[in-house]
Amino acid sequence: MATANLTLVTNLGTVVKSSDTLSNLGGRWLMAYASLRTREAYGDALGTFAAFLAEHRAGEVLQATRSHLDAWARAMEAAALKPATRARNLAALSSFYAFAVSENALTSNPATGVRRPKVSDKSTRLGLTLDTSRQVLHAAEAMSPTHKAAVALLLCAGLRASEAIAVKASDISESLGHTVLSVQGKGGEVAPVVLSPVAMRLLAEALAKANGGPVLQDTAGQAIDRFKLGRIVNAIGRKAQLGRMLTPHDLRHGCITSALEAGEPIHLVQAHARHASPTTTQRYDRNRGRLDNSAAYGLGRALAQ
Repeated sequence: MATANLTLVTNLGTVVKSSDTLSNLGGRWLMAYASLRTREAYGDALGTFAAFLAEHRAGEVLQATRSHLDAWARAMEAAALKPATRARNLAALSSFYAFAVSENALTSNPATGVRRPKVSDKSTRLGLTLDTSRQVLHAAEAMSPTHKAAVALLLCAGLRASEAIAVKASDISESLGHTVLSVQGKGGEVAPVVLSPVAMRLLAEALAKANGGPVLQDTAGQAIDRFKLGRIVNAIGRKAQLGRMLTPHDLRHGCITSALEAGEPIHLVQAHARHASPTTTQRYDRNRGRLDNSAAYGLGRALAQ
């Protein structure tokens, strides 16, 4: 992890193509975030904004004004970037400038007051149903140990892609009669995730090969990255004949929606998914509709009496 951190900070200076002050400042700002994924996303936002300024000969990042940020926001709109992406990029710049102010590199934050797009609290994709989750599980059972392990970690355990590829066999232990996986989630917090008997059955072959190391490995025995995990999951989707592309997040999404469909209480699903708020858990299920549980039917029955 330390090597990846140093590489990211080193690359920032190359991407930004700016002063040593900016490179040093940006590196220290990024290192304040525990999540590698956040550092990558925020570093990319800073580099992209710097490239935008350079393209328009508008100076360097530390010379930017609110007008420059507003112009970048409009440019992202014109490029048809998703609202969530635009909001994240602007949040990254605001965070960077706030850090620059705290380090006395600037006197004020030019991102203050820049309007960010509203992001819907509804999930844009339908999660897997119990039936399609079973299709995915049965498809993986006929595939390699890594394919089976991917379903165990993403669909059964509800891990995020970045969490799944980091899992080592040594992270699994017994606690109070349960098989538990220690997962480092968002913000670097380590949390226990229960592995069901179904998950352990799917993991068995991969754990036997892992020898304490990474559970998700390629054919050469090397740990896979997010891109390889994406290809593995999509192959499972094709095997399951879902009729659409399947992503790692679809499996985590399916863990949540399938658990709710199975009648698990939302507070237990929230805990399993490690969501900070039940509102986050609920939004995964809204697009399912659940029209058969609509209050309209109960009201109709009462009115008809």
